[in-house]
Amino acid sequence: MSEQGTDLIEVRGLKLRGHHGVTPEERENEQPIIVSLAARLDTRAASATDDLASTLDYEDAVTIVSKIVVGESFQLLETLADRIARAMLSNARVLDVWVRVSKPEVVLAEEVDEVAVEISRSRSDLGPYDLR
Repeated sequence: MSEQGTDLIEVRGLKLRGHHGVTPEERENEQPIIVSLAARLDTRAASATDDLASTLDYEDAVTIVSKIVVGESFQLLETLADRIARAMLSNARVLDVWVRVSKPEVVLAEEVDEVAVEISRSRSDLGPYDLR
């Protein structure tokens, strides 16, 4: 039997502003945060029925990510990315997810284009209380 859920739904380059970082300045001053994600799921039912309820609505995904980035605050991009991944996995259709979070205006000792964290999470990575 072939594995179900080899389809991807992606959101690339979602531009938001948030208060994330280790230093007090990063957490006090709003800064740009760019999020991309890819969710793996089986979209065959949605394709057959042309029904949005049978898939991951990317408008809903954008709203969820926006609420996390704008409404919450974390020191680490790793924590922010993990929080987004867990929120995407709360959709029962999503089997696993890849999340990339970047800060294009980070201040470091040397000039960089951006700093970023990429993570992937699947249902098997999560415990029984992680999908709340």
